Amino acid sequence: MKYYFCEELNNVISCFHDRIMSCCSGQIGPVYYEGYKGQKIDWDKFREIKYKSFDFLNEKDLENSPCKNCFFLRERKPFDVISPTFNLINVSHWTHCNCGCIYCARMTDSKGVITTKAQKSEYYDFLPLLKELYKQELLDRKNLTAFIQGGDISVLKEFEPMVKEFLKQGIKDFFILSNNIKYQPVVKKLLDMGNARFVTSLDCGNAGLYKKIKRVDKFNDFISNLKKYAKSKNPDRVHVKYIVIEHINDNKEEITKFINLMSDIGIKTVEFMIDNKYLLFSDLDKTPLPPHYKDLYFHFEELCKLKNININLWDRTRYVINKYFYDNV
Repeated sequence: MKYYFCEELNNVISCFHDRIMSCCSGQIGPVYYEGYKGQKIDWDKFREIKYKSFDFLNEKDLENSPCKNCFFLRERKPFDVISPTFNLINVSHWTHCNCGCIYCARMTDSKGVITTKAQKSEYYDFLPLLKELYKQELLDRKNLTAFIQGGDISVLKEFEPMVKEFLKQGIKDFFILSNNIKYQPVVKKLLDMGNARFVTSLDCGNAGLYKKIKRVDKFNDFISNLKKYAKSKNPDRVHVKYIVIEHINDNKEEITKFINLMSDIGIKTVEFMIDNKYLLFSDLDKTPLPPHYKDLYFHFEELCKLKNININLWDRTRYVINKYFYDNV
């Protein structure tokens, strides 16, 4: 019988506002704790969920596994070992934000409220959970990446205390996603130290379209902050995303404005991404991508080559592009 393995399930723990689970690949994945609000966790049961999830990764039981059809699955090899620790932790336990991106998957949870003041998560404090995960020796102390996402970290009071705790525990790799509306000196410091990668989504090249996508008039603030980060000691660690949104910015003209602006600012790496409407929530074999998306990607790629800008693709985007944009890949 054929058995499968998943690096995400083996290495990733995701702390969302409503659950603690294995990954955020677009699949549900094994859930360690549903409806978490800071309760005491049965850590033996927690570990058992991870190990039992691998038991279902075979051709007989996969049909009943939450990992069914996940693109991360691969055939299990003799040297694959289930790790007792995680080497990547997703921190995304709040939903309030200072903008209202039209593609945001959390608009329902946040009820579309836009805030500008730093506050605690509406769901639970992350620091006690983080300390307990270290106490339980569930986090890889030598190779851990803290992946912080969920909007703008400037509205989360826990952000700087969280960073200090990670640093205290010896972490040297932060992956920070933010809408970049408010400048964060601690992010600049981490970039200068070489301990962080900073990713933000602009999705356009002009203020009018920015306001339509983000639903706040903060384009100039975004550009000003981005220039500061781009002047860090490690500018190659600053990435800017272009999320393609149907009928909004899905045209070559806007992509050209975006790439030209990134070149002018000195951004060395950009990311191409398809709206989650297609990327995560559609069966592309039944509901295909708009046919012009393929041309948009190759236009994006060509411009980046001309401007000597690197392209970084997230796993799901790379999977979709390879499957639907290239022949025989």
